[in-house]
Amino acid sequence: MTLTERDRQLDILTHRLNDLLRADDPSATSAPVTVVTGPVGTGKTSLLQAFARRCAEAGVSYLGASASRSERTVPLEIVRQLVRRAPLTDPTRDRLGRLLDRGALDWSETHDDEALAPLTAAIGGELMAIAAQGPLVVAVDDVHHADAPSLRCLAYLARRVTGLAVLIVLTEAHRTRPWHPTIHAELMQPARAHRVRLPLLSPDGTYRLLADRLGVPVARRVTDEAHRISGGNPLLLHALADDHLTGGPGDRPVAGESFREAVLSCLYRCEHLVLKAARVLAVTGGPGDSPLVPPLLDLPGGLDVRAVDASTSAGLVTAAGLRHPAVVRAVLDSMTVEEHGRLQRATACLLHDDGAPPARIAPHLLKTDELDETWMVQVLLDAGEQALTDGDADAARQYLRRANRDTTDDCQRARIRSALARAEWRLDPQAAVPHLLGVATAVRAGHLSSRQAAGPIQYLLWHGQTDRARELVRHLEERADRHDPQSATDLIVMRSWLTTLYPGTPVDGPAARPAGRDPLTLARVKGQLRGVALLGAVLERGETSAVEDADHVLATLRLDDETSIWNAVCAVIALIYADRLDLAGEWCERLDQGATGRHRTPRALLAALAAAVAGRRGDLVRARELAEVALSRLSPKGWGVMIGMPLAVRLRALTGLQEWDEAAACLRTPVPPALFETPFGLHYLHARGLHALATGNPEVALADFQLCGQLMTSWRLDLSSLVPWRTEAARALRHMGRRQQAEKLVREDLDRLRPDQVRLRGAALRVLATVEEGNDRIGHLRSAVRLLRQSGDRVELAHALTDLGHAYQQAGDLRQARDVSRRAREVADECGIPVLRPTSRAHRNGATDPGDEAVVLLTGLNDTESRVATLAAQGHTNREIAEKMFLTVSAIEQRLTRIYRKLDVASRSELAARLRLDR
Repeated sequence: MTLTERDRQLDILTHRLNDLLRADDPSATSAPVTVVTGPVGTGKTSLLQAFARRCAEAGVSYLGASASRSERTVPLEIVRQLVRRAPLTDPTRDRLGRLLDRGALDWSETHDDEALAPLTAAIGGELMAIAAQGPLVVAVDDVHHADAPSLRCLAYLARRVTGLAVLIVLTEAHRTRPWHPTIHAELMQPARAHRVRLPLLSPDGTYRLLADRLGVPVARRVTDEAHRISGGNPLLLHALADDHLTGGPGDRPVAGESFREAVLSCLYRCEHLVLKAARVLAVTGGPGDSPLVPPLLDLPGGLDVRAVDASTSAGLVTAAGLRHPAVVRAVLDSMTVEEHGRLQRATACLLHDDGAPPARIAPHLLKTDELDETWMVQVLLDAGEQALTDGDADAARQYLRRANRDTTDDCQRARIRSALARAEWRLDPQAAVPHLLGVATAVRAGHLSSRQAAGPIQYLLWHGQTDRARELVRHLEERADRHDPQSATDLIVMRSWLTTLYPGTPVDGPAARPAGRDPLTLARVKGQLRGVALLGAVLERGETSAVEDADHVLATLRLDDETSIWNAVCAVIALIYADRLDLAGEWCERLDQGATGRHRTPRALLAALAAAVAGRRGDLVRARELAEVALSRLSPKGWGVMIGMPLAVRLRALTGLQEWDEAAACLRTPVPPALFETPFGLHYLHARGLHALATGNPEVALADFQLCGQLMTSWRLDLSSLVPWRTEAARALRHMGRRQQAEKLVREDLDRLRPDQVRLRGAALRVLATVEEGNDRIGHLRSAVRLLRQSGDRVELAHALTDLGHAYQQAGDLRQARDVSRRAREVADECGIPVLRPTSRAHRNGATDPGDEAVVLLTGLNDTESRVATLAAQGHTNREIAEKMFLTVSAIEQRLTRIYRKLDVASRSELAARLRLDR
């Protein structure tokens, strides 16, 4: 092992060696024993090896021995190692061997120190004879593991070598208590022993060691974290370096297999008390002075856990417990399943007896074999419900799944499954479905209150099981306490969510109970339905104050329960319908940052809302990306009826981007039938209709738009801010040549719109312009452009500008046409949508304007060249083509020359024939 920050200690030993060579100086031999102390793994053996090389260079005899935990009961093992290395004659070696054999036998049979004193003196005398031959160093590594007879012989030697050229060097690890206290005190008494201490490495020493192993650039990146993990223990640092070399480059040290083995090596080389304490601390996760530690250690008399510290544990144990999570993992991995389970159970019992909160006991109960005491399941249930309140659905799911597995009480199981459904829903709504049937049975059996059943009933609505949800609500109402304000609050809120998500569902139930009219109950209901109230205010009245209220509500919400999640969703939707897209987008980002990363359901909803915001802003590329993110966070079945929201946004974005294959695949995504009983189904129908219209199926599109109108009328939600079905139906009718019906519908929509609904009014005016002639058409389009600029809907603005440019062209104002068309292309580029064509305008007889011809796209020609070729093949002159495309005649002539060359044709007639073949 590399000697880092050990130069001073090696210099001290070298100085002691120099004193040994000056045997004529009495002061040089005043302390014949040198003890090198330090935690396990700090390099004591490496230091001793370096000193042995110094002795060889100086010509001094070196007798070394190494003690071991497994040989501490073998009498005279250390002395045998020393004698084996001594330069003895054969007769002397044989005589000394017989003496050691007799000594080992005698010490095995008796432990009477007085009776064995002559034998100790005889062996010690032989060692003195060896020492008298010349300068000698006697070194024993890990002397704390040495057998007692050898230590007595070394003590005999240490007492008598004063004045001789003999140096005894011992290395020992820090201990929680002295080993062989009497011999220890005799061998290492201060008068004859000099101590050299090896500390753990400093941060600078850690850097130098890692730079030597990994290179300077890597060491600079990983030193700080490596020092925190290892505490400066060289053995652990070398293990981290090995793991880094094995695992590849990185900016952080990786505690892998080498580190785990090094941690266990340190613990097994320490005293057994240290190993036991490390295991207890790994299980409890607390500091070493925790009141849990002594009972779990079950220490015999004379042992004190306070002696386990950084020095006695190789730096692995600190005042706060085990040094690093990597150390905790290594210790836990070394334990058997039985031992781990026993400690976890004992810890849970101690915590329960001390009155600890369930959240602290539950992690230990998870790792026990069985929950055979009644309080254990209840603790897991309480901890799971608390974790849900704190927003940690992952921990709640673990606690509740274990409790559900071991409980035998029906009422308790009902509560567990209700809470478990809540936890599963936040992580994956589909995973909550298996629990809903059990919850429904428990509600009918009277095992759950309205508060405990509220969440599962909402999940039934999420998955489209409206009949079952209504049945459970009726059952709760029938057996609820007529004068309980809490029950009244829960039931009113459940009915409100039912009618909000399914506006066409009949609300058949008993009249409001007395408690439901209580001021406290009404206040609670208002607090839990803030999002619904805001959404209704924006949809029906467009109140500007509602936008301010939405901002206030969102600022006070945390997405830690279902009520808050639904209120946040409704408040953001209210901002979207109010066309406050900047504020809605900002809140989507803020709420997503505050949402717990493990809770996929709320984050999926927020991604879908952010996609809707991006779509209305005209950023179709981002809208598509966000919708795909939302859809990836939950499975199609997991989305339930809510899938209509992200699926509609994605379908609209793909349609606008003219990505037809992906849009068609989007339409093949299965949706539940109950979707079309919800407002989200309206958005899906709207998007599906727009796709049908864009792909040349106006009849199919009209059917979807009219279905939207029928549903909204039957729900008494015929609000253009929800879905402008009249304007869209008028668009489809105009494509079908039914101008009068289209004009009637779009004017009806304009009459219903409020002045503040500028985006909807702008879109309606654009549709109205397609059924108007002359100056009226230009006036409508100019108003549409102005309103759409104000609303921020850039896609609709690009289309309106395109139509306006075409209208100017037909009116003969080519300068305005060029300017407006150039701006249309710029806006289209900003939105990422393909080059726009003017909206084809149907005449009274249903025929389309001949100026709005379809462009044949030809292989080898770009977009512009394809349009020039199409117009030329239709018989337009170069000047007519130039006016239509806002180019010069010369530019058209140049393009036609290139087109003829690319297509290998010589005339317009040949070009027309070529286009017919390609078509």
